Order: sequence, then structure tokens, then C-alpha cells
Amino acid sequence: MANLQSPFEDILVNFKKHLTTKELEDFEFVTLKDVQLAVLGIQRDQENLKTMMNMTRVQSFLEAMTQFGKVVEVFANAHIFVCAVWGPMKFILQNASTWANSFDTILDAYRQIGEHMPHLTQYESLFGSKPEMVRVLAFLYQDILDFHLKAVRMFRGKTEVWRHLFRSIWKDFETKFKGLLDGLKSHRQLIVEQAALLHYEEAQKKIQATHDRVEHYGQAAQLHYEESQRSSQKLFSHIQQYQKDRFERLERLAREENENEGRKYREILDWFCAAQSTTADHEKFCTTRKFYAGSSTWILKHDKFHNWKETSIPVNSMLWVSGIPGAGKTILASSIIESCLLDNSRTTAYFYCREEDPEKNTSISIFRSLLSQLLNHCRELIPYCYEKYQMSGELNLTSSVLAEQLLKLSFELIQKSTIVIDGLDECTSDQRKSIMTFFTMMVNKCDEKDAGKLRVLFISQDFPDIAKGLQTAENLRITSKDNERDIEAYINHWSKIISDKNSLDETQMNFISESTFLRSHGMFLYAKLVMENLLAQETRTNLLTEIQSYQFPEGLGEAYERILGRLERSKKAKQWEIVRKLLGWMVCAKRPLKWREIQAAFSIDPDAQEIDFDGRRLRSSIEEYCGSLIQILSEDRVELVHTTAKIHINNSKHIRPLVVECNIASLCLRYLTFECFDNEISQDSLSSLVSDGYLAFQDYAAAKWLQHIRAIILNSSNQPIHDHESQAALQELGMSLEEFCARYQEDLTGCALAKDIQNDCEAFNGCNYHKDLLYVWNHVYLYDMQNQEIKKELSLPTLNKSVLRNRKVLESLLPPSHDIITFYGDKLFKCPRPTCFYFHQGFKGLKSRTLHINKHDRPFNCVFPDCSIAEFGFSSNKDLEKHRKTFHPEHEDLLNTFAGKPKATAATPWACELCGKRFTRGFHQRNHMRSHAGERQYKCSECGKAFEFEKSSQSVKQNNKIRGF
Repeated sequence: MANLQSPFEDILVNFKKHLTTKELEDFEFVTLKDVQLAVLGIQRDQENLKTMMNMTRVQSFLEAMTQFGKVVEVFANAHIFVCAVWGPMKFILQNASTWANSFDTILDAYRQIGEHMPHLTQYESLFGSKPEMVRVLAFLYQDILDFHLKAVRMFRGKTEVWRHLFRSIWKDFETKFKGLLDGLKSHRQLIVEQAALLHYEEAQKKIQATHDRVEHYGQAAQLHYEESQRSSQKLFSHIQQYQKDRFERLERLAREENENEGRKYREILDWFCAAQSTTADHEKFCTTRKFYAGSSTWILKHDKFHNWKETSIPVNSMLWVSGIPGAGKTILASSIIESCLLDNSRTTAYFYCREEDPEKNTSISIFRSLLSQLLNHCRELIPYCYEKYQMSGELNLTSSVLAEQLLKLSFELIQKSTIVIDGLDECTSDQRKSIMTFFTMMVNKCDEKDAGKLRVLFISQDFPDIAKGLQTAENLRITSKDNERDIEAYINHWSKIISDKNSLDETQMNFISESTFLRSHGMFLYAKLVMENLLAQETRTNLLTEIQSYQFPEGLGEAYERILGRLERSKKAKQWEIVRKLLGWMVCAKRPLKWREIQAAFSIDPDAQEIDFDGRRLRSSIEEYCGSLIQILSEDRVELVHTTAKIHINNSKHIRPLVVECNIASLCLRYLTFECFDNEISQDSLSSLVSDGYLAFQDYAAAKWLQHIRAIILNSSNQPIHDHESQAALQELGMSLEEFCARYQEDLTGCALAKDIQNDCEAFNGCNYHKDLLYVWNHVYLYDMQNQEIKKELSLPTLNKSVLRNRKVLESLLPPSHDIITFYGDKLFKCPRPTCFYFHQGFKGLKSRTLHINKHDRPFNCVFPDCSIAEFGFSSNKDLEKHRKTFHPEHEDLLNTFAGKPKATAATPWACELCGKRFTRGFHQRNHMRSHAGERQYKCSECGKAFEFEKSSQSVKQNNKIRGF
């Protein structure tokens, strides 16, 4: 008896592990009678509200489980095991009944399960005669509990949350549900087969006993016993094989479910298109901090931070850490984020805003990054997000409203969440306003029901609009006293290195330390710039001159200027020109550049129309040229060290932005006239040029030349253009425009000049290249006015054709050699749309690129499972709707119910209160309501069969008369 009870106990214990403490308490003593009373209560409520549903659909399941309990009672405590079904069932029905769509789905699920379950009381003798069959009862029990566990998860939490998720989760569950029904069908079939076999065996025994003589009775009994043993052994083997097959089937279903979820998860992450550098940048900042043990730990001990992070109910769930520029806020942020990530009781997501990448510093970019991190901790959102992705028609998530909705659901589902956003001041005022508004609203909403459930921390400079937007947040203002120990430790560390390098005495070393510390005023960046500048002095004499003859710099501006001055003095004229060019690129480039792209730009010889990597590329690293003014981040991205560096360099005497824009534009224009962009070039010649790296600058020049022309036109009236350097740059631009217009004449001169073109180019009147500039600016101006469909290709058809051809040649160089990777990287398969991030980022394989392009071209996907063309998608929502109506008509009404109730019109004033479907006549609406309630009030007078609609019974009677009944 104990052995037979054991499988049920194991199944029940495993089931309870996945329930909450409250669920265990609520389910423990629920009986069949409680479920029946709950059903009656639901029926009364629906009757009062005139929203009756066909509740009889649960009857078959209730009856089947009652019989299951009676049979199991022979072998185990039926009350304990069947209770595990009644409790969840009551919970599911009561929650689902609050929403017609979910209730109809659950009722139908119980109907199907009941129809697939065997009526066990008629086979009770089978389980007494063949104890091995009890194992099949255990299989049936486990399948029923698995269904209820999944359903309980669906209805956990707040009603408004699971209503959002129910449809998508159930659709995702349908495959597993079908597997459950198949399993129940197999159990029933096995029971029926074994019952028939038992009946046959008993009949055979009776016949044999009649024919056996009394004197041979003992021998016959022995034979019957042996036969019974063989039959039992055969059944035991059969059950073992059945169990093995069932296990393999469940394993296969689980594997398919995991693979399906993994695929959807990856596609959702692609849809979110989160900044890939977020994690890499965080690791870099953490590594930088760990060079100095104990740095940034002061903020973790600060009373305001400790209260925000550690207290179960904080004084304020939103904290704003503010400080002056260069105070080391990003390094502090990395310390805060690392501390939060170590707290396993909360789920943490974070974001670093970077000034060098303005496209990244938007509310939607931040929301997408946070969603991509939270989704891994909130897998319940995968079906819902995937459905939204397929129905959005967007390659990337661009709707802030939808992103906010997904974040809201994430915060509702995740028990405790922490959000850290560094560099809020790097966003534009309108973007940071929307960010602050959303998170303030979410924190207030979460605090109303569970204070501290969602905690948000912003780090930024003390801007007035941020102070206003975060006036309800707790403010932790960083003072010079807060981080002085960190700055002092940093300065002492590097002063010792500088002293050792230059053989300084202790007095000189202390002078450097004290002078730097006194002027840092809480600015970590100041200390960093001064220390790196002193370390970079090439001789001891230069160092002593720097610290004795010159005053120590006051503030960041002087620190930057001191570094630029040192670079100018220490570099030869040619080297200094390279530094200026590099810094100019950092300031004026239209997207973050990789080091290999900068090397390609330096290797271009416009006059000879060639790229000479071996002869012209820079032999020293960019750090050797620009020192502490730049930093190299993930994926070989080159950026300025800080926002303040860009501001200072842009306004300094060393860089003339208009001159830099002209130089870059000239380089791009002349490069695009090279032989590799000639559509008449031979295949062999092109392949040779590609192998030599001629396309290394293609992605930037082809996509960004327009933006540099735009910058020149829009800024020409604000900057002097009559000095020697500007005139030389403009003269170079004129030559480039002449060559460019000659190559792309048909594309540039095909349209009449727009109205404002002459006025825009007024500053260039009288220049010999004025006409060419008019045509080029007219092309840029008109292209800016085009819709997104036109912008899916490069603006110049001739150039677009040659770039696509060039890329095909480049893609054929697989596997890529070391030289190819040096020139182009390892992602050779690029998106053809110039506005797409992957136009320059690319993919490693053709398959990934193809899937990406398909999302561009056919972004509207069918959301119904097992649809044969779901993966191909449709080019418009209209085509998708046509497909749904043609191939999934049975789901159309269901889709409409989730789309919301349409507005009443004069033509269809009668609406269904349950699903919102509208009718032109009241009797049509009343007939439709009966389909929800399961009423069959119209009976055939001939046969007595009942129908929901009068027309149905009349049709049957008419048909019977025709057939002669």
C-alpha cells in the first residue's frame, strides 16, 4: 500500500514546491463542494449581470475527477491528493470569471480535459487486479496538476496585469496543452485496452475451469497462476515502456518549449535593439575603479544612499545624486550599480548616458536597454512582448508609449526592482523630462501599494530643469568633502609613479600631490587630467618646468588647455596636425568611430585616388597622439574622455569646427569618386581593391556625407570663412564638389532647385564652386524632405548601386583573412538601409543579416501558432488582416475582443455585453448572447434535438422533410 501511495506523494510534494505560502494555505482544505458552491456563486453573479456563460462545460471534468478520487481512495488518501486539484480549480474559476475572455477559455479547457479523461469507476476492478496500472493513475494525476500549476501562474498578481498577459501566455501554452490532451488520451486508451484484456482473461479462466476435471484442478490452478504471472510481467514491461515513451514525449515537448522560448527571447532582444555597449562600459568603469582599493565606497555608506537601498521602507524610493562636472559621478555610478547587482533580493537594471553618442541618450533608448535587462528576470513577459513585436510592424521598438507599458508590466511582475540611470544631464531637456515624468509616476504608483517595491536612482549635474523634475526625490549632493579621500588617494598613487619615473625627492612629490589636491575642488576629472599630463612629460626638465614655471591649472578648462598646450609643444608640426585632425574628428563625426575607420580616413590619398594603408596609416596608437583626452571603449570605439572635453575643444583655438566639417566633407566626396565606386569597373579590379582595404571608409562616407554638407550650410553664417585656414578648406571643398558633381551628375541635376536653396548658400556667393554647391545642397535638402520609405536606400541611386555591389564582393571573402578583419572587422554582412544601426555595424553571417532585412521589408507577422507563413511576415497591416480573415477565421472574433470595443454607430447599435460584437438588429444580438450562455431553447418537433438558434431547428426540420422523414 505504501509503495502504491508513494508516486502520488512525490507528485504532490513537487507541485506544492511551486506554490506560494498563501496559495498553500488557501488550497489545503478545499473540497468538491467548495468548487460547486463557487460555480453556483459565479452563475448567480452572471445571471444578475446578464452575462451568462455555458458553465456546464466544467461538469465533465468534475465528474471525472470525482471518479478519480474514488478509485485512488482504494490505494491512498483521496482527500489529500484530490484537494490539490479542487483548491487551484476554485482559484482559477473565481479569477477567470472576472473577465469574459479568460473565463470562456478556461471553461473550454476544462471541457476538453474532461472529455479526454477516462471514467474510472467502471474500471475499478482493473486497478485491484493489476496493481501496475496504478502507475497510469499517477501519470494522469501529474498531468492534471501540471495544467493547474500553469493556470495558477497565469492568474497570479493583479487583475489588470494578468488581463494584459493572459491571451499571449495562453497562446504560448496551447502547444503544451495539446500535449496534455494527447497524454490524457493515451492514458485513457491504455486503461480501456487493459480493462478489455482483463475481461477477456477472466472469461478465459471461467471457460477453462469448466472444462478442467476435478482431479486436474491443482494442475490447472498452477497453470493459471503461471499464466497470471506471465501476464503480470508482460504488463509490467508494457507500463515501463509506456513510462519511457511518456518521458521522452514530455522531454521533447519541454525541449521544443525551451527552444521556442529561446528563439522568441532572442528576437525580442533584437526588437529592443538595446545599446550593446552598456554592459561592456560598466565592466570598464568597474575595472578602472578597482585599481584604487576602497574608492567610491563612501557613497555606499552615505546615510541617504543607505536608507534608499537598505531600508525595507525607505524615506523616499527615488534618489537623485547630483554633482559638479568631473566629480567622478560615472565611477560612483559603477560602484552603486555593482552594489545593487550583488543584492539577490532585488532585480537591478541600469544605463549609462554617453554624450559622445546622442542617438543613445533618448528615452526610448534607455527604456529599451532597461527592458532587455529586466526581461531576463521576468520571463513571463516573453509571450506578451513577442506578440507586441509581431504586431508592431517595427524592426525596432520605437514607441515610447509601448515601451512604458512593457516597463510598467515588468515592475508589476518583478517582486522588487532597482533602476540606476547615470548621466541624465547628457540627454536633451525634452528627453530627460519624459524620463523623469515616467519614473516619478511609476515610483508613486508602486509606493501606494508596496513602498520600496520600485527604487530609482538618477545621477547627473545639478541642472535647474532636473531639480524641478526631481523635486519629490531625495537629493544627495556630492560635495568636495565627500570624495576628497578618493581624490587624495588617486593623486598620491600617481604622484609616486611620477616621482619614481623622474627621480624626484619627497618634497617635490608632496608639492605635486598637494598642489593638485588643493585645486581639484572635488573634481576627479581634474586630478586625472593633471596627473596624466605630468606623467606624459618626456623629460625631468620638462616636468620641473611644468610644475615650477607655470601655475597649476585652475578648473577643467585650464586643465584641458594645459594638455593641449603640452601636446602642441611636445609634438612636431606634422604630429600636431595629426592630433588636431584626430580631435576634430572626435568633435565633428556624425557617429562614434572605430579606430580602423580613422586609420582608413588617414590612408586615403584623394589626389592619387587610392588608399595606401601601408604608407599612410598611423603607426602610433591614438593614445600616444591625444593622451588623456580620449578613451577607447568597447568594440574599438574611440571617444573623448568627457563631455566637457568636447565642449572645450570645440570652443578652443586649436579646432575650427567649420574647417573640420569642410575637410571631412571633402574627404567623403572625393573618396566616393574613387574607382571602386565606378559601376564600369571589372570584377577582377574590384576584387583586388576590396582585398587592399579600399572599402574600409565606405560605410561612413556613403551614409554621412550629407550630414557634413548640412553642417557646413547651416553654420556658414555663424563662423568666419575669410581667414586663410577656412579659405583653404573651402577651396578643397570646391574641388571635391566639382569631382563629385561630375561623377553623380544625373542624380544631382535631375530636380529643379528648391525655393530656399539660394538663400541658404548666400555666404558662398561669388565662389567658383557655388553652382555645384547649389546642386549638392538641393539634393540634401530634398532628400531630407522625403518619407522613410525613400530613405531606405542611399540618396544617390548610382552610389547605392555601387555600394550594394561592393558589399557582395566583400561578403564573398569568407572566411575572412587577418587583413580583411583588420580593414573591415569580422561583421561583413551589412544592412542596406543607411538609417539603420546595422548599416555600419553589420552581422557575422548571411542568415542573421537576411532575418534582419526581412524584418525591415515584411515587419507585420501573423501571431497565430503553427501558421505556415508566420516567419515570412507581410509588408503591410492590410495584408496581415487579409491573411487572418482567410486562414484564421475562427480566431477573428477573439482578436476583436482584445482590440477593445468599437464605437457605436447608427448601422450597428446592438452590442454584445461580453465580447463587444455589434449587430444591426436586436434579435441577432439576443441570439448571439445565447451562444455565450449555451442555451438551446429551440427544439426540433420531430426528433427533440435542441438548438441555440430558431433558424437552425427550422433548417433541420425542412431537411428532414426533404429526405422523407
